[in-house]
Amino acid sequence: MYDLVVMGEGAGGLRAATAAAGVGAKVALIEKRRPDGTPASGAVASKALVQAARQFRRVREAGSFGIEMGTPSVDFAKVMSRVREVAGAISARDAERISRAPNIDLFQGTAAFDSYDTVVVDGGKHVVGRRFVIATGSRPSIPNVKGLKEVGCLDAQSLWNLAKVPKSLVVIGAGPVGLELAQVFARFGARVTVLADSSQVLPGEEAEAAELVERALAAEGVTIKTGVTLVSVERRGDQKACIYKNAAGGPKAEALGAEILAASGRLANVEGLNLDAVGVHADPQHGVVVDDFLQTDALRIFAVGDVLLRHNYAHSAEREAEVVFENAILRRRRKIRYDTLPRATFIDPEVAAVGLTATQAAAEGRPHRLIRVEYADNDRAWIDGRTVGFAKVVVTPSGKVLGATIVGEEASLVIQELALAIGSGISLARVAEAVPIYPTYAGIVKRAADQFRASRFERGFLRSAIRLFYGFEPRSAKDDDVPAAPASEPAGAAAVGHSHDQGH
Repeated sequence: MYDLVVMGEGAGGLRAATAAAGVGAKVALIEKRRPDGTPASGAVASKALVQAARQFRRVREAGSFGIEMGTPSVDFAKVMSRVREVAGAISARDAERISRAPNIDLFQGTAAFDSYDTVVVDGGKHVVGRRFVIATGSRPSIPNVKGLKEVGCLDAQSLWNLAKVPKSLVVIGAGPVGLELAQVFARFGARVTVLADSSQVLPGEEAEAAELVERALAAEGVTIKTGVTLVSVERRGDQKACIYKNAAGGPKAEALGAEILAASGRLANVEGLNLDAVGVHADPQHGVVVDDFLQTDALRIFAVGDVLLRHNYAHSAEREAEVVFENAILRRRRKIRYDTLPRATFIDPEVAAVGLTATQAAAEGRPHRLIRVEYADNDRAWIDGRTVGFAKVVVTPSGKVLGATIVGEEASLVIQELALAIGSGISLARVAEAVPIYPTYAGIVKRAADQFRASRFERGFLRSAIRLFYGFEPRSAKDDDVPAAPASEPAGAAAVGHSHDQGH
């Protein structure tokens, strides 16, 4: 009998299996056989494609740094070859780790519950366990739109079979995947239109962040239509016409594309698991139902990752797996905290967020302050020529971090310090004590923390007490008429801040 049976070899399944095996538990890992040519990790493949487009952008912008490289071009076949190579290498690395783990037995096939303590692989092999983790993931959901099935469309799986960049592309959905791929193909030369039923791109993210992203994509030639409903799809010669209507009314309109990419939803992979037999509530549209401990209605069965249809990020699945490991193997009672999990959309500019926005904090009636820092105030942003963006940090009056939204270069890295602050209960004043390397984008968080710390001394009893204790004289009106420094005085002699000719 196995101590843990994990169904699914994605990020969450692998993390649960290796964590359990690491403490000596006997683990069975069951993975459905993957079709040939399908990348092992859609997240890895898509980010490898995003990176290729970023490199293309850097080459095109090299002239602004005084580097002339001629007119660049894209060899899409080589781009896709590298994408598969990277995804394959990471998959092979993970497989090697599993094969070397002494306490993990790997089964390939489709698993289905036979009873509360047994699953059957491919209708033959019985695997008996004490605890189970469902980590079977999800798959793209194709919208139920008249004519779409007949005309055909790409999704996050079939996309990898593309042999060339389409001349034009209509993307259905303005979430992270839709926008990342829209920017990629626009940079590679496609004429891209994004259709979304949401009122803004990146629904759920801070409104100003969404507006900045929409402007940035429009500047790269992407046409975005929000608040629209796709009515039907028709073929027009070698083009596909997406006919839509605006939620605000008016006549129907259409967007033409050589290809259509559906990036608007996911379905949980729960069919064939025979979950009804063990009392687990699930369906493809809503995923597996779990509580705050990631436990299903069957006490010995847990679920993690995309199959929950909660947060479709690999790092979220890994965090969920860590919680399940503690609950299923160590027999603790630990709840999952999603407020500490950061998320990111890997476009230019990157969008990263964690916890609450100011609007959400207000809606919950939580007293808060908003600290804002512009990317244009960061020296590294000027060095890199990436000054577009901002950071917003939401804190309680005492400085406890409630959430943050960052838009700009390396936002996915900058957000990490604030995610740690939320999870550890560290105040923004304490964050101000950290010293970031200069010049880096980490200085953005430092500046936000310094702003908060300085604001505590701007008024009230504390400032008055400090002035009296140290004997500081209050500022008078005459202080505002201090004459300028003599011309012979070195410029910037009294400047406060970094000495820009110092350091590495």
